[in-house]
Amino acid sequence: MFFLGFIFEWIDRKLIARFQGRVGPPWYQVFADIIKLAVKEDITPLGTNPWLAAGLPLVAYSSVATAAVYNPVVGSTKYSFAGDFIVIMFLLSLPSLLYFLAGWICTGVYSVMGGNRSLLQYFSYEVLFTLALSGAAIASESWSLSGIIAHQVNSGANIIHQLLGFLLAILGLIGKLKRSPFDIPKAKSEIVAGPLTEFSGKKLALWYLSIQLQTVVGICLVINCFFGSWFAAGGAHRFIAWFVFAILVQGLLSLFYAIYARLRIDQLIQLTWKILIPLSLVQIAVLILL
Repeated sequence: MFFLGFIFEWIDRKLIARFQGRVGPPWYQVFADIIKLAVKEDITPLGTNPWLAAGLPLVAYSSVATAAVYNPVVGSTKYSFAGDFIVIMFLLSLPSLLYFLAGWICTGVYSVMGGNRSLLQYFSYEVLFTLALSGAAIASESWSLSGIIAHQVNSGANIIHQLLGFLLAILGLIGKLKRSPFDIPKAKSEIVAGPLTEFSGKKLALWYLSIQLQTVVGICLVINCFFGSWFAAGGAHRFIAWFVFAILVQGLLSLFYAIYARLRIDQLIQLTWKILIPLSLVQIAVLILL
């Protein structure tokens, strides 16, 4: 999962470049960027708690890495248990709250403003992402990812009758990863890097690593909930099928990044609470009736 984070980061940057008519970086660029950050000077600004500044990215990375343990890759994991779906959702929500705290422990105005935006945005996309994926759990009558995948093997992939839920999950994942058009907390043209403006060196590298890993875990979670029957069966082809679906989801994330401009925070809140969340509730109601 650690190396998949680098692979999907490179695929993302390459796809966005192609969509924008550019060549894009070579495959080793993502590794070079992390190495460059790791060897740079690690500065803690005056007024910032050094223990919290070092601890927040560590906890963020640890929570995502723990979620990766329970998130089946290519259909199986020996650590599965009843309710692991809820645990994964909780662990994936922690980095967003820690991202907010990263802005609040710093003294810079850009950091504090980015933290505020992050918290406001959190209450929009987190609800959307949870409701969109809950449809798969309701359809399978299981809160275990292994149970959700097993149900799809017997009854068909959820994407067939939950296409709306899949699209809503993609939008929720975009918000969770703070990608354009939902990159409001770290808008470069407005507040530099948002909550991470004051971070440098190894701490900033660890934040980037946690975001890369969160991308892979989020993509894997969406695939398990909506495409389970098409790669869970035995045979070597299941690895190819899983990777194809992962590239498909990553391609959608890159496409949204390339073609849509950043929304304002009020536009995002209105979009999610007035349109997207009601749609997810309608989808869940239809599933329950069926």
